Amino acid sequence: MKAKRANGFTLIELLVVIAVIAILMAILMPALSRARNQARRVTCANNVKQLVTCLHIYANDYDGKLPLNVGGNWLWDIAYSTTDFMLKSGATRDTFYCPCDTSKNGDMAIVWQFGNTPNPPFGARPDDVVEPTTGRDSLYRVTSYFWLMDTKAKRPDRPLGVSDKWAWPRTLSIKNPAGTELVLDATLSTGTDAETASFVDVVGGLYSRYQLYDRTNHVTNGNKPDGANIAFVDGHQERRAFSDMIVRRSSVPVHWW
Repeated sequence: MKAKRANGFTLIELLVVIAVIAILMAILMPALSRARNQARRVTCANNVKQLVTCLHIYANDYDGKLPLNVGGNWLWDIAYSTTDFMLKSGATRDTFYCPCDTSKNGDMAIVWQFGNTPNPPFGARPDDVVEPTTGRDSLYRVTSYFWLMDTKAKRPDRPLGVSDKWAWPRTLSIKNPAGTELVLDATLSTGTDAETASFVDVVGGLYSRYQLYDRTNHVTNGNKPDGANIAFVDGHQERRAFSDMIVRRSSVPVHWW
């Protein structure tokens, strides 16, 4: 009589199956990564659009005027008082942060309440931090987006590479609303040479306080900039490739758009 073959896989069959799975994973992982990044970009574009919509709602309530900061240093600093209004107009804390920038989000008190005194402890959540009830236009949050509105004291400089007549927007009633940027992805670097500068190891207030680097929102696997979502004064939004971006502020951290 012939012996019955035992049910189950042989070692060779198992190795073949494992090899096939490994090949499929190698093929699918890059595609899944691209799909995930694309989804984050779409979310970011929606964030930028939503933020500008909130600014339009504000302007409609204040004779076309945009909110103006008192405090802040970098272009991604935004006043507590401005976010107070925007949170009532459809934005959430996460709307102020690009999902491609995994170093910051709306649940981190160290960025959401960066302007608080004393400084929020590392690891604290915003709901655990008491915010001042006065002087909220001079206190600011660190976000993922550049805000190009003017300040109450008027910004002394203008972006590089633009006309001498260019001015930081103070109202929606400007000469070229469709061509004037208002809110856009942060693109920061340690220098003006894109080939040698770092876009992910930018030293700022977060580093001096918590040893955390600041960074550009959208970068490639090689940590090179990969463009930005931009919303304009008229409310429309578009994506700009990094090859079409130039240095707009040359002092470190260098700002691009």
